[in-house]
Amino acid sequence: MIAASEPFLKIRADDFAPESVYNEFIVPPFKNWINVLRHPRSVRIMGGRGCGKTMFVRYFGHQSWLSPERVGLSDEDARDIGLYFRPDTEFCGLLSAEWLGKQEAKLAFSHYVALNLLADACSAVESISRANFTDGQIAIGDPPIGRALASLLDLTDPTLSALKNVLDLRQVELENWVRNPKREPQPKFVSFASVLPRFASDLERLSPRLEGLAFKAFIDEFENLPAPHREIVCDAIKHRRPQLIVHIAHKKEAVNDFKTSSDERVVEIHDLNTVDLEGAFSEGNVFDLVAAELLLLRLHQGGRNFDCPVFEPQKLHDVRDLAYRATSNYRDQVLTCVRTILPMPSAGEIAAGVMTDEPLRKRLVDMIDKGLKFHNSSARYKAAALIKDDTPANMQASIVLGALINRKSHNVDELIAEFNKATSGQHLRADPFFKAGGWVENNLVGCLFHLYAGLPRRSNINYAGFDRFCALADPNLRFFQALCHATLRLADQGVQTSGESRQQPIAIEVQADAAKVVSEAVFADVFQLGSNGAHLLELAGRLGKLFQAFNRRASQSEPEINHFSVKASDREKLTPEAEALLRQAKIWSVLYEEQDTKNKSNYDIAATDLILNPIYAPHFRISYRKRRKVTLQAGHLEVILRHSPAQFEMVLKELVDPGELAPDNNELF
Repeated sequence: MIAASEPFLKIRADDFAPESVYNEFIVPPFKNWINVLRHPRSVRIMGGRGCGKTMFVRYFGHQSWLSPERVGLSDEDARDIGLYFRPDTEFCGLLSAEWLGKQEAKLAFSHYVALNLLADACSAVESISRANFTDGQIAIGDPPIGRALASLLDLTDPTLSALKNVLDLRQVELENWVRNPKREPQPKFVSFASVLPRFASDLERLSPRLEGLAFKAFIDEFENLPAPHREIVCDAIKHRRPQLIVHIAHKKEAVNDFKTSSDERVVEIHDLNTVDLEGAFSEGNVFDLVAAELLLLRLHQGGRNFDCPVFEPQKLHDVRDLAYRATSNYRDQVLTCVRTILPMPSAGEIAAGVMTDEPLRKRLVDMIDKGLKFHNSSARYKAAALIKDDTPANMQASIVLGALINRKSHNVDELIAEFNKATSGQHLRADPFFKAGGWVENNLVGCLFHLYAGLPRRSNINYAGFDRFCALADPNLRFFQALCHATLRLADQGVQTSGESRQQPIAIEVQADAAKVVSEAVFADVFQLGSNGAHLLELAGRLGKLFQAFNRRASQSEPEINHFSVKASDREKLTPEAEALLRQAKIWSVLYEEQDTKNKSNYDIAATDLILNPIYAPHFRISYRKRRKVTLQAGHLEVILRHSPAQFEMVLKELVDPGELAPDNNELF
């Protein structure tokens, strides 16, 4: 049997065979599902790095949509043929006006796209022949090619097999000419917007069952194309033909101008519709269900058993089975199963663990003692005596007391009187500790992160559990798979060390260690993101350090700060260089931008929140939950983005008073 973690190594679409991804793709149960193949207009599929754009578009490619393993296909499925093309960025870089001339560069790019899409269209004929249609196979054989297309490509033998051979030769000719334009003869260029509709017409004449056949071409990584090449693609989107519709996929925020070769632009709704994968995953907890199904699918592929009778792997891959997966019974059973495999300790259980863990309990004693000294009350009260561990509720109140007693706004005698009343069993409805929205509810999790932050070698179980893995990864399925892989790998290592057979569930300490391993690896990987990786790494590091400093405050005033906003009126003061870096951070998902729903100001509303990717939270030992934010001035953000380390330290001390930190946390400054 293979290692349980091995199936989780395939985290990118490129890790699978170039043909079909049908048995790997999980159809996401989006609220507003769009069958892109049947859509009458162009569609752009966008989302951050790792959210599944390439898998999504490859699923609609003919290799997957017409996979022999997909049964019960209708003839209609043969009339919308998905073609997939991801341009070679290095080769496209040579198709430039500076190297080839302005007009030649555009013609060469269109020719390059045409050759690749035609090659995939030839493969689509084989996919049609192998597909399992309800009304029987559509036998095409080696069909003839129409005179128009044969003339355009100089085919002496107008057949599909001859076309395949010619396409290989034409691609070699193009590459030789592009690399040696002054020595090689210029190829005879064709336009993909012209040859593909002609090929579709040739194919639909082969059988009445193919009447109305159209190609749906998916151009992946659209953002990597130079602007002149994007214009050529936008021409095809703007002036679509019934037998060729062009779809594009790109990183969110990476493309905001859809200019054609003329002064026209591709316009939303009129010319294309958008599928925002990140937004779709966030509606109705779609990410949690798909992540759970992905976990079970990978365990199934590794030959591992689990108790989930409703889970049927073959139903994950077909849009026709969405209704089965949409039932509450199915969802509940799948989530219950994965939560058994990756159990999550509650905040109350973690609080109880603090009481029995000597180093953590000592940190709580020191926290309370610091507050007593701050209020000059050490003579009247002893920190150790203020910790009550006789009931779970009292444990939680004791931990929260550690933060409250460090706040200037509280009178220590009144606070301790309320604490004694709350922990004596007199849980009144107005009790500030335990009432809904009270001190325990609002501060317990933040206090737990604060306590664990001072013990960096300790397994921080605040990150353990399936639901927490989802919160760390959402909307990035690649990160979720990495978390599962690291967890199972560490679990297997423990089995080898102990000589025992591993049983489910997986220990929460193992999960916590895996979260830290993945978080640190992903954070280090920021350096490799695009041409601004070094600046993005510095930005992520500075924001993480800022949120880390807020977490280290003993008072935990405004706990769990892990995102920020800038007032709308103030953001205009940012330099173009700072705005450009912010945009790069969003393109590469170092930051997420969301609508601000909790602004406290009635006169100067910040339109959006900027959230440091939660996957970095274990690296900085901060909360992953979007709970509270800090509103920065434009000057603060400018320093964080672009200025020297010394200037950043000054801003850090301005935002977080070093005197508020616990005694063992001064290394932040």
